[in-house]
Amino acid sequence: MHCYLNNKTNPGKYCYFYALMNKYFISLLVITILWATSLFAQDARLAYSLHPGEKYRLDIDLQQTTHSESINSEELNLYSLTKLVFIVDSIDENGRIYLSAMYNDLLVSMLAPRMNIDINSGSGRNPMLTEMVNSLEMNIFHLVMSTTGELKEIYGLDSLFSNLASYPVNDTLEQQVVLQTLNEVYGPDSFKSLFNLFFWVYPVIYPMANWTNDMTYYFNTKPVRMNNQYSLIKTSEEGLVIQGIGVLNANKEFLETTNMGEVKSTVSGNQTYDFQMDIDSGWLNKCVSRQQIKIETTIVKSRYLPAGLKIPSFTETVFEVKGSKIK
Repeated sequence: MHCYLNNKTNPGKYCYFYALMNKYFISLLVITILWATSLFAQDARLAYSLHPGEKYRLDIDLQQTTHSESINSEELNLYSLTKLVFIVDSIDENGRIYLSAMYNDLLVSMLAPRMNIDINSGSGRNPMLTEMVNSLEMNIFHLVMSTTGELKEIYGLDSLFSNLASYPVNDTLEQQVVLQTLNEVYGPDSFKSLFNLFFWVYPVIYPMANWTNDMTYYFNTKPVRMNNQYSLIKTSEEGLVIQGIGVLNANKEFLETTNMGEVKSTVSGNQTYDFQMDIDSGWLNKCVSRQQIKIETTIVKSRYLPAGLKIPSFTETVFEVKGSKIK
């Protein structure tokens, strides 16, 4: 048996060997291309790729329930809707991304009947709360983030909340409650926490399938160290799927004076993430995140309770986040 190759008539064994090597060569070439493409895809996509002039939005729906095990406790239910608009201003030579941001549409409500708390910025029953929430909307502040999503700097949000403190009121006690609520939900520390939770998703070094980012998370204005571990689950034309878990470290006691007296408390907990990120820009398309936090409060000095008494409270929060590019 003979075959015709390279303009020559060759024995069959040469033809078989040629076909076999050609098959292996093609297979090796395909594997190499796929491997290189996979590395390139990870390298190109595990970071933000934004451009000056682009506009994006992010909507954060938060539902939170807090339960304390003290004698007169009841559930405290908090709901907030945060809609944000971002404009990409510029990108410097180090890749840092400069953004203008504004609260576009806000809603906050809190309910705890036994504590005489029933406020809702959208109902009109609390004019002070409604007016203060409205005053936060459509005011521009500025921030700088890295290509991994880490918030580096923020400007202008503090002044928005300073202006709220000068709001003319008749009931200073109501004002304090409203200001504290808005600061915990929309204030600078809360914004930093939410931003790093849902933007700082990518690794510093890539390509990488598993990575860790450490951040400071503010829970009820208390700064707590948080370790977030992420895994790249899927890469496709539809987007990136990244899953993660965060652990809040209770390595610090917070001393404060409350209506119970002088107390100290520690914070610990965990949070899960399920991200779907845009394949081209790296912007968040969707995320469902669940957080569980335990606060253990110890009485230091009180007129009503014995010193050393420990009162645990538990907070569960569900975040539903959606993002998109504004065309």
